[in-house]
Amino acid sequence: MSVREAEPGDSARLVKFFRTLYSETNFMLFEPDEFVVTEEQQARRIAEMSGSESGAMFVHETGNELVGVVFGNRGVARRTRHSLYVVIGVVQAWTGQGIGRTLLEALEVWARCSGLHRLELTVDVSNRRAIALYEKCGFEREGIKRHSRNIEGSYSDELYMSKLIVV
Repeated sequence: MSVREAEPGDSARLVKFFRTLYSETNFMLFEPDEFVVTEEQQARRIAEMSGSESGAMFVHETGNELVGVVFGNRGVARRTRHSLYVVIGVVQAWTGQGIGRTLLEALEVWARCSGLHRLELTVDVSNRRAIALYEKCGFEREGIKRHSRNIEGSYSDELYMSKLIVV
């Protein structure tokens, strides 16, 4: 198993990974049929991230299979360029094995090297496992985003969390 920065050549496996991830859980933003990113679009997005420092994506692979992904998008305005919005996912068969922590650590190293000061994310308030991971990695709770998502006809709150990086 290894963690590395995503490359445009990973696009086919990434599209497959995201389709699997979105079909396994309600904790992610997209429903399975909403994910319509093509391999070409995914490859372009990775190339844009690495070429512009607008963010980064790391993959966790075992053999030829992607089992976890983390990416961060940097704030676009000068007033938010110090922040990175984080999204992470691990396929169900591989949860609880330290993959999420390893991915977050890789992204944080990238953020430090890029001079960023803040990592931020949102997480469903009922996703206790993810909240525990984020807290173990140094994220702190900031507040609640009430009724932020509608999942199968029921509203769900999200927790705002952040981690400040001292460079």
